Amino acid sequence: MKKIFILITLLVTLTNCKMVMKGAAKYWTRKQIKEFVGKCEDHASKIMSDEKAVLYCDCAVDVVAEKYNSFEEAMKAGLIEVLKTAKDCK
Repeated sequence: MKKIFILITLLVTLTNCKMVMKGAAKYWTRKQIKEFVGKCEDHASKIMSDEKAVLYCDCAVDVVAEKYNSFEEAMKAGLIEVLKTAKDCK
């Protein structure tokens, strides 16, 4: 039962990931999105489950890209400012 739940969660996440990241793709390259999400998941998974970290970061990448149209600008803003920007992601 647990394996089925994990599989369903993974499939939903991958589907949502493609839909969600369309917002970020207006401003950032695929490589930049992948870098942001990877770093986000590394940090977020320390304070929440891996599944929640994936969902959080999928949301955060769009929110942050909307505020910081330039990837470099987002990276210069620093982790604290980026987290404040993505505060509504859950």
